Amino acid sequence: MKQTISVIITDLDNTLYDWLGIWHSSFKAMLDRLVIDSGVPSEILIPEFKRIHEKYGTAEYSFSIQGLPSLQKNFPNEDLAKRFEGAIKAYRDGRTASMELYPQVLETLETLKDKGCLLVGYTESAEYYTARRVKKFGLDRILDHVWSPLDSELPNGLTPSQVRSRPEEYYQLRRTVHHTLPKGELKPNPGVLAQIMNDVGATPEETLYLGDSLMKDILMAQRAGVTDVWAKYGVAQDRPEYELLRKVTHWTAADVEREKKLARGDVKPTYVLEKGIDQILPIFSFTSFLSKSSEHLSSVLDVWKQTVDVQKHFNDLELTVRNYAVTVLAALLGLGGYALKGGFQTTLFGHTASVASLILLFAILPLLTFYIMDRWWYHRLLLGAVEHGMFIENRWGRFIPEIRLTCAISKRSPVKISRLRPMHTNTKIDICYLLVLLLILLLAWGANHAVHPSALSPVSPSICSEQPTGGWAGGTQANG
Repeated sequence: MKQTISVIITDLDNTLYDWLGIWHSSFKAMLDRLVIDSGVPSEILIPEFKRIHEKYGTAEYSFSIQGLPSLQKNFPNEDLAKRFEGAIKAYRDGRTASMELYPQVLETLETLKDKGCLLVGYTESAEYYTARRVKKFGLDRILDHVWSPLDSELPNGLTPSQVRSRPEEYYQLRRTVHHTLPKGELKPNPGVLAQIMNDVGATPEETLYLGDSLMKDILMAQRAGVTDVWAKYGVAQDRPEYELLRKVTHWTAADVEREKKLARGDVKPTYVLEKGIDQILPIFSFTSFLSKSSEHLSSVLDVWKQTVDVQKHFNDLELTVRNYAVTVLAALLGLGGYALKGGFQTTLFGHTASVASLILLFAILPLLTFYIMDRWWYHRLLLGAVEHGMFIENRWGRFIPEIRLTCAISKRSPVKISRLRPMHTNTKIDICYLLVLLLILLLAWGANHAVHPSALSPVSPSICSEQPTGGWAGGTQANG
């Protein structure tokens, strides 16, 4: 009996199209023209290209010519992009001439789309080139989602708008939702694949992953518990063009060692496509990712409402905990203020201390209790309800757009301050309680220094009996 699949997550480079062929045609054309126009031999330029590619983490860095030391030295104070515009044009012409999908890719994806499958792309190519190729190949109307890394940083602090000649909308996908991966996330991390499935509302049981790399794609799919299919037809390591890529790759020595460690494991794919992507069609039973019947949508809506109610319940519990925390702390602060005003003191471990400071320090205990209940108890339950709400909304939101409440709140919740990383709710709660703790410690320190022990000289008993005072010292009523 065939396995039923409704979600296909596919690698892009060397799986849907010949990335190596595209890269080699463009880079080799640029390199050859650069050697002619600059007089610098390729033996010198190639290592320089590699260092730039390693620095920016990609073999498709758009400003590599401007960063080549040999050209900077031989052509000082010149605009290298303008000086070698012939090489740049050769790169673009070579890319245009080699841009095409593998045979039967478009037809196969359209067949899967017609069956109602959810189609998702996941690539390690940067955002700009990923979007460019998806649009160029006509996949913008077929792929539902695409995940890719952010673009490399631009030189000299430039912004994308300063180096692009067209409006921002031109460089964005129109139909496919383009997501970016956190910096440093690389295949074969199964956590990324699991997060992608969670974001689209898919489960491993209904998902298939297709890719050309045994070490990255297939190993990742197997670790994530997803059905793996090896696109053997796209394997490029044995092709002559790969030798040039090896010489200028952005992979560092650490990356190579990482690949070697992965290679030590004997990765055996579950399914293999020898000749083309269309071989996948008879292997599985493909079905619609979502049932759009009115009864099913009504049930989904009911579950979503219940989930939102659970979110509200835990949120109310958190607010209740915080209200109690404010009430208790206010009472203790008031008591501490009264003790401070009365100048009350006591002896603790042989030292005279302000009673007000001890009361304030005692306030730390209930503060810690409320923090644990808030942050590590009810808030964790709230996060679970939120994650489930997002799962429902991501899976069904395109059919019921009105249920995007949880996603909208989660998107607006993080606070961005200057260049710091966005602060999510967990961090904001931690900071809030930490600030209160620091305030209590500061007030306790101030209260202890505001009331000093009495330094009066001893007086006769007769005088003491005639002039009693209301102060406290050493835990007994003092006379002055």
